[in-house]
Amino acid sequence: MTDPFGAVVGHGQALDQLRAQINSDRLAHAYLFVGESGLGKSATARALASALLPEAPLKRNPDYWEDDRIKPLSINEIRLLPDKPPEFHELSLQAFLNLKPAVGSRRVAVVTNVGRLRDQDQGVLLKTLEEPHPHRVIVLTTPSLNPFVVLPTVVSRCQRLFFHPVPAPEIEKLLGSHGVDAGRAKLLADLSSGRPGWAMRRASDESVIELHHSWTQRLEEIFGAPADVPLHLAAQLDSEQMGWRRSEGDEEDPALFAIASWQIELRRRMLASRGREQGRWARLLELSYDTLGYLEQNVSPRLAFETFLLECRKAS
Repeated sequence: MTDPFGAVVGHGQALDQLRAQINSDRLAHAYLFVGESGLGKSATARALASALLPEAPLKRNPDYWEDDRIKPLSINEIRLLPDKPPEFHELSLQAFLNLKPAVGSRRVAVVTNVGRLRDQDQGVLLKTLEEPHPHRVIVLTTPSLNPFVVLPTVVSRCQRLFFHPVPAPEIEKLLGSHGVDAGRAKLLADLSSGRPGWAMRRASDESVIELHHSWTQRLEEIFGAPADVPLHLAAQLDSEQMGWRRSEGDEEDPALFAIASWQIELRRRMLASRGREQGRWARLLELSYDTLGYLEQNVSPRLAFETFLLECRKAS
């Protein structure tokens, strides 16, 4: 039997659980795939849907409903009797689930980034999760379980599967299998922070490599520079990240990309040196990971950038 998740990289524990449930026909009525963007949640959701709906490809399957837009999902796309016709779908989600399967034995719905729904709209979705129809499977994805992103009541009605960063060698192998040059594949895998989806999207984007070289050069300018140089760079990076947060787009967080670029350069210098010098680069590399941790907490991003870059300034 062909593995339904053969094209998905990483996530062995989550995929093994789904395989076991498919083979035993003991599926949950609703799943919540948790993990940051680009890890493979949507690819796994579609692979699961394809395994459950083998009668026709998903794009032509009347028993499949998906919404993966970036824009907010309107309540008319969800509730059974919308005030206006759904603007994107022929049927609302609840209307789709209420109908009997058309060509197979199940209906499957996928909603990526459920945090696009406002709290009151998630409340409407909750009724669907609380009163599941037999032979219906709903898959939701979210980058976080933060209650400001997805309601705890929605979380509690779903079986949760967690998606974690994928090792760089696996992403490098994936890129190589799609014809990406070996050197480029390695660099993209290192820059991806464990996100195969991100790496695949950027596989032919030359601007990503140029941006990497630009951030690497900015780091090199810090070494041995006066204190105002790293402080200026920290202020710039803080400003760019604030702009990115306000944009609500699908672009890369400039802070995470910059740190990923710097980690590649610091690792290169560490491996090319010996003794005390090697220890110095190793300490800066470790501090870069600490900085990522600070950015996930309530620490001021600018303070985190300043602390890291002022330490880098001491290197030569």
